[in-house]
Amino acid sequence: MKTIENPNIRAIVEFIARQMDGEQVPPSNSAELASLAASVGAIQAHASTPELRELGLHAIGAVIARVRAAMGAEKALRDFIQPGGDHA
Repeated sequence: MKTIENPNIRAIVEFIARQMDGEQVPPSNSAELASLAASVGAIQAHASTPELRELGLHAIGAVIARVRAAMGAEKALRDFIQPGGDHA
């Protein structure tokens, strides 16, 4: 993933990526969730088009990366279990 300079956008995109990787949402009283809420609040307070566009592009990038990885793993598994493959 491309380096994200805006710390609020980075926090949100990293949260999205962790959720897609199967991580649990942090507990409601945790510092991690409070930090995420602060990042979301800061983005909402600014509501600048360039900032929202950057958030959207990075979020979509995280989704694409996870889908691409899942599809690659699925293809590798399918190639392995199909008859006639190059495996023993």
